[in-house]
Amino acid sequence: MKLKLILFAILMLSFFTYAFTFKTKKEGELIKDASSYVIVELYTSQGCSSCPRADKVLTEIGDIYKNKNVIPLGFHVDYWDRLGWKDTFSQHKFSERQYLYGKRFKLNSVYTPQMIVNGVSEFNGGDKSKAVATINKSLKEKASIKLNGEINELGKMIPIDYMLSDINFDRYTLNAVLVKNKEVVNIKRGENSNKKIEYKNIVIDLKTVNANKNGRIILMKPKDYNKENYTIVLFLQENNNGPIISATKLSHS
Repeated sequence: MKLKLILFAILMLSFFTYAFTFKTKKEGELIKDASSYVIVELYTSQGCSSCPRADKVLTEIGDIYKNKNVIPLGFHVDYWDRLGWKDTFSQHKFSERQYLYGKRFKLNSVYTPQMIVNGVSEFNGGDKSKAVATINKSLKEKASIKLNGEINELGKMIPIDYMLSDINFDRYTLNAVLVKNKEVVNIKRGENSNKKIEYKNIVIDLKTVNANKNGRIILMKPKDYNKENYTIVLFLQENNNGPIISATKLSHS
């Protein structure tokens, strides 16, 4: 009788272990593990005729992977601004970040639309199948560094207090990103003249600091800031735009 009970218990344990094991089988079906992470950076511009397709891909990535594991970020560069239309989201520091990636990947020049996944893979941002395959592969990786953050609000500032597990801090930088969830733009001139485009996951501000065990990063609130249409992301990266090794999306308290 005892032997039968033991065999039954083993059988039930095997069943529940199988029932609660998740596998990546197809587009959008993720490994359910909070330590998996993917940062997807798209370098784009409202003045680039080949960028709307990539902007749509970034939006679709956000729809396919509706969880905290995949974080799409749209960085609007400023080197297209002189060609007929100034991008309403562009900042020079986003271009500088892309230039650093250009050196990292040994490219002859930077380009738009460029997509970069976890700081280790780069390709044309309009290639959705490549993006999905790269993201699914990256989701199998696990973060070895624990990264926590907490949002505070002080007038026009958004202080973010962070904590990191013990690492060789000299090797890493910590990035804090303020992301606008969506905005529709009427483009009046340039290569996308007279187009009305909805952008999602728009990077509005980026602050990069040397990593420490704990500290505070301050982002500035834009005029239209509200908790419903903005998200804050932290990610830890090897120096000089190396591989991204940990990331988290923060919720307002």
